[in-house]
Amino acid sequence: MKPALVLLPLLTVTACGAGGSSAAAEKAKADYLAKAEVICAKANKQQAALKKPLSATDLGPYVHSLVSIADQSTTALLLLTPPRADGKDLHAQVLDPLTAQLARARTFDAAVAKAVKAKDQVGLVKLLSDPPMKTVANLTWMRSYGFRACVDAADTSG
Repeated sequence: MKPALVLLPLLTVTACGAGGSSAAAEKAKADYLAKAEVICAKANKQQAALKKPLSATDLGPYVHSLVSIADQSTTALLLLTPPRADGKDLHAQVLDPLTAQLARARTFDAAVAKAVKAKDQVGLVKLLSDPPMKTVANLTWMRSYGFRACVDAADTSG
């Protein structure tokens, strides 16, 4: 009977530790989401405040502003420490795709600026006919994880 009594406290500690671990993981996720959502909500607000370009000369600054907002928000998201259990998925489904998309957006920004500076209307039309607008982050996964404002920020299809 004594071995059972010795094991009982160990089982209780193990069970409590497992529950605490799960609660800690949920708290880490909630903290991460809260911080990420603040970053994305700010980016959404900044983007919504931009004046739509009315001429070719307005296009360069507009695209540059969009890319700057994306750069700031992506950089801020990358600086957050993801929950240990979710880090790999967050990188694969969100952070790595956004980083790759940002690289394409920077290239697009530079090409638009060059075409605007050269007053290359044909070049601008070509660029605008194929902007890097394909959403690359997994929006379905993001929603299931709990993102809301970040889904809006990452959805570049519109």
